[in-house]
Amino acid sequence: MVLDGRPTAEELRSRTRRFQGHLREQGLGGAVLVQNVDRYYFSGTMQMGHVVVPADGDPLILIRRDPRRAAAESPLAVEPLESVRDVAARVRDRLGDIPSPLGLERDVLPAAQLDRLQSLFPGVPFGDASRALLLTRAIKSPAEIEAVRRAGRLVAEAVAEVPRFLREGVTELELSALIEFELRRRGHGGLIRTRGFNQEMFYGHVFAGATAAAVSFLDAPTGGAGLGPALPYGPSPRPIGRGEPVSVDLVGNVQGYLADQTRVFALGRVEEVFAEAFEAALAVHEAVLAEARPGVPASRLYDVALQAAAETPFAAHFLGERHKVGFVGHGIGLEVDEYPFLARGFDLPLAEGMVFALEPKFIFEGRGVVGVEDTFAITAEGVERLTTSPQELMVVEE
Repeated sequence: MVLDGRPTAEELRSRTRRFQGHLREQGLGGAVLVQNVDRYYFSGTMQMGHVVVPADGDPLILIRRDPRRAAAESPLAVEPLESVRDVAARVRDRLGDIPSPLGLERDVLPAAQLDRLQSLFPGVPFGDASRALLLTRAIKSPAEIEAVRRAGRLVAEAVAEVPRFLREGVTELELSALIEFELRRRGHGGLIRTRGFNQEMFYGHVFAGATAAAVSFLDAPTGGAGLGPALPYGPSPRPIGRGEPVSVDLVGNVQGYLADQTRVFALGRVEEVFAEAFEAALAVHEAVLAEARPGVPASRLYDVALQAAAETPFAAHFLGERHKVGFVGHGIGLEVDEYPFLARGFDLPLAEGMVFALEPKFIFEGRGVVGVEDTFAITAEGVERLTTSPQELMVVEE
């Protein structure tokens, strides 16, 4: 991958080989990919079309709109596709036959798209390529990790401006907009892509006090009050008061790659309970990182987090009160919810090249939220932190 985000031909071929290994392990003859991120990951272009990856051999990249732009973006061979009705014939023509069983992205495909794909390949048995995809994308190349690292630096630069913006009376929404401007003018890609159904996100979440602890539909430790029933998460129009913990949870985007970081600010000193809970979150953070290394099951890190939180006075508030989330971290890359998940029952062993965000947080409903979040890469020896803002509760005095 080079600086403008275009993966090299060798990187794309390496991804394809690893994916093909997983397809064979799962008894699939190949896969047809239509979701934007998956197509980009294997072809180097997000232009509309189909990427067909056989379990052996070269992928077939069929682009309907715009093949000329796709050919300029991708280092691999791109073929124009006049109509989606021609997909099966083109696959037979180029590959000799249609891979069978043919894997689909069943975790993300809407039912109508699934039916359409199945109608394009009559008589072909289908399987689920989702796990093969996620296992492949879980291992990042050095170039991908560098993109995540750069996204972390972008967030750090924007977060460093927060003391300049945080003043009595500024609303959550205003503070969020000021930080978002700093992100965007530094090159933020403007999108936070998620894989989970019905999960949505903007640049992240900036909120304070009681509204920060509002329970939301979002599958995350915090959601926020938002702007109303149609936008029920994120910052609200409520003014930020003195002494309230202000959670600044931001996702950087550089060349499509994401880095997730949370820091806590306050305008004046916070209550002692928040200061102590913040220190407890740091202790949980360090306990988890001490266990993080290749070969350790991802679920082990979740168990360590629960045990460390249980040793604090704030265990009842860890990862929520009435509605606790079932994870303390999540993989991140082109999407914010990739493998590995640091969750109960997710026993996939950590491996060098995996990237995850760790977010131990304590939620006090009706009062506020404190915690920390950083993004890490698994190395041969342990972990490397890719987000770099100082890890203290930062008190701002007007």
